[in-house]
Amino acid sequence: MKQVVLITGASSGFGRMMANALAASGHTVHASMRGLSRKNAGQIAEVATYAQEHKVDLRTVALDVQSDASATSAIGGKRRQ
Repeated sequence: MKQVVLITGASSGFGRMMANALAASGHTVHASMRGLSRKNAGQIAEVATYAQEHKVDLRTVALDVQSDASATSAIGGKRRQ
């Protein structure tokens, strides 16, 4: 069954490997990482290239798991007061 998956820390290492593997298995994968416009800008291009070459649904999303505002923004929800 196809699932929507959020992987944190997907800029490199095990996070990136899991994102690629789950996307290759047919899932929609949101590969999250910090600093999309700064230090991880190159990783965004790599993820896009991988997705295009392998014809998978693999997307990047900005997410800093230590920030409530970032987490709320990443999932498109409303922040609880």
